[in-house]
Amino acid sequence: MTAWAACLLAASLAPDAGAQYAGSSAITTWGGQCGGSQRNWWDDMCMAWRHKMGDKGWVQWWRNFHLVQGNRYADNPPKSWGIDDTGSGIDWNDAGLMCLHGGWGSGRWTGTIYDKDPDGSCSASSSKMRLGWNSGGWMRFMHLSSCNSIRYSQRTQWFDAAQGVHVITGFHGLMYIGSSYVDEYRDLASEAMNSRGVARAWIDNMHHVDHWYNSYKTICPVAVGFGATAAAAQAIHDETYNGHWAHPTPNWMHTRWNSGCNPDDGPALPN
Repeated sequence: MTAWAACLLAASLAPDAGAQYAGSSAITTWGGQCGGSQRNWWDDMCMAWRHKMGDKGWVQWWRNFHLVQGNRYADNPPKSWGIDDTGSGIDWNDAGLMCLHGGWGSGRWTGTIYDKDPDGSCSASSSKMRLGWNSGGWMRFMHLSSCNSIRYSQRTQWFDAAQGVHVITGFHGLMYIGSSYVDEYRDLASEAMNSRGVARAWIDNMHHVDHWYNSYKTICPVAVGFGATAAAAQAIHDETYNGHWAHPTPNWMHTRWNSGCNPDDGPALPN
């Protein structure tokens, strides 16, 4: 079985009281103004996570394929056209998952959307995002199923976006797409619901070294947590989806990874 690299080279209303929202966005075929190689299993990976969150009582939100438009993943400000805090945007959700081709050459992660945004860009980016309570949104956990979404040397880029978000997870180097990854996204939702920290569950479920079903590729997940102090930023890695910890002030960032993990398209992570 072949697993494909997920990479390109180059007026807000409050959600229902007491409800928790799990939102995902995925593209498998880029047929709009923006280009990307077809990845057939990506929406299945995203959907497995979202459906399991739904099984646990969360409200499901999804915007896939041609609905993956840049305004849903941008805040106002920094972009006047951003609508991420509305019911049509990703920051409406308590937890979100974005499955997009990713790049890092600009000094930031860029995730390829379906059509160009009002600025003429084909990318979602940390520079356009403001996630969490302090920006008018609800996001506590953001997952990025995307190459180089938290490249180690660029991890502090996510301070821009952290406006009350608790944990952001992604990958250093390339990540991969295939049918055998679907269960891992489902397991993430199950394991991190009540008994295991979201950041820790992401690191364990997404890490691979020399598995046959990803063509013996090494995959290096990374998680960053935010807090008012260094200790608080580290502790928040233990928060579960249902933990409901206080929204953090992002004075500090704590990064978690697997020691020495050495992926494609990236140097080995520190020991």
